[in-house]
Amino acid sequence: MRIHHREQGAGPPLVLLHSAGTGASQWRGVADRLERRRRLLMPNLRGYGRTPAPDPDAPPLDEEVAVVREMAALAGAPVHLAGHSLGALVALHHALRHPETVAGLTLIEPVIVGILHADLAGGDPAAGRALDEIGAMIAAFRRAIAAGDTAAAMRAFTEYWEGPGAWDGIPAAARLPFFARADKMAADVDLAWADRTGRAAFGALGCPTQILSAERTTPAARDMARRIADAIPGAGYAEIPGAGHMAPVTHAEAVATLLLDFGESALEGFGRAG
Repeated sequence: MRIHHREQGAGPPLVLLHSAGTGASQWRGVADRLERRRRLLMPNLRGYGRTPAPDPDAPPLDEEVAVVREMAALAGAPVHLAGHSLGALVALHHALRHPETVAGLTLIEPVIVGILHADLAGGDPAAGRALDEIGAMIAAFRRAIAAGDTAAAMRAFTEYWEGPGAWDGIPAAARLPFFARADKMAADVDLAWADRTGRAAFGALGCPTQILSAERTTPAARDMARRIADAIPGAGYAEIPGAGHMAPVTHAEAVATLLLDFGESALEGFGRAG
């Protein structure tokens, strides 16, 4: 399988995984700020850019993790792996399956609803409220897709994550990729909603980890981020001031700084452990 990816810079390898509906180009601002310090590998996940669509007969998460495995092989050394939103779910599962390839893990605004399901089952009603919040958006998205109203689906998705008016604020030409990727976005939404990653899985992570949320994100997204940080042994947690869910795009400098600072400590720790 040939993975379409962007690459720039030199230094220790940093793999960046994009969110649903975007693509490797979402990291342009971050990469421009890090290229003198890092070798940046930014793949398009399955069905984005020129990366082939996933095999419909294969488990969807396996198909996405295979992309990261190829990036790790290309790097030729343990990587600092960072994922945003859906990309954080993929990054997590790669780290769980292939820990020898990961020197450090950054999960940015992670959409990993399994921890909410697990905590709700454990008797935490706040987890149920967060699930209801995300579930309402997903239900609206799915209804619109089923009705063939792609614009309504994208409005529901975009305005949940970025606030009222966000869809109308996107220029018409810039909306076209969303329509072209509608089927893949629907598959991505289903993949995220089906997640059941509980606290036991998080507890098995052995690499240095940081969780990044955003000051102006949704309540459910902040709840997930805090729960995940609590579940991963030794994980750091920080909120990006002034940012919303799309912080890697809107607050590239702040995200780049957090990645660089964490990467330095993670690589140092990995070197001592090795």
